[in-house]
Amino acid sequence: MFLDKTETFVLNIGGLNNRATRKNLTKLCKQIQFCNSFKFTIFKQNNLYALEINLPKQQLPYIISFLSFHNYSIYQILLGTDTNDLLDLDHLLLSSRRFELVVDGLRDAFIKDKVIDILNLINQTEYITYTFNRNKINVSTSPSVFAKLIYMIATHNIDILGAAYQPRWMNKARIS
Repeated sequence: MFLDKTETFVLNIGGLNNRATRKNLTKLCKQIQFCNSFKFTIFKQNNLYALEINLPKQQLPYIISFLSFHNYSIYQILLGTDTNDLLDLDHLLLSSRRFELVVDGLRDAFIKDKVIDILNLINQTEYITYTFNRNKINVSTSPSVFAKLIYMIATHNIDILGAAYQPRWMNKARIS
């Protein structure tokens, strides 16, 4: 059955390079009871720690909200195949970056209004620019403000399905 199909997601969470944070996150993930097929591991790739979870896609927003309510800063939410796109949180530049946030039900006017209110609330204290594109929000801001945006949206009962860094693609010109 397709509804019970599990998928692998990678969460880039701030502070996972600290052993105590990894231990507390492991304890917290072991307490999760609302998802029967929930499996998790904390892995290290290229000196970057991340949380890999395996669960049905419909349960992902609940995990993101659960971790946000426990004050974990989530910087990226990627599919399991995109582990090469992890950002190094210790060596981030302070300049703005481009991110893409996938929100479930963004076409609904009520949800869109709630998201706009949250974006305007953040915009009062931090620099952030955004555009809407179907079910995605293209955001240009610093990574710490983007993590704050994920936290605020997740704790206001809005379903987040993905969050990724979007590098600028340069067209490769052939010089002859």
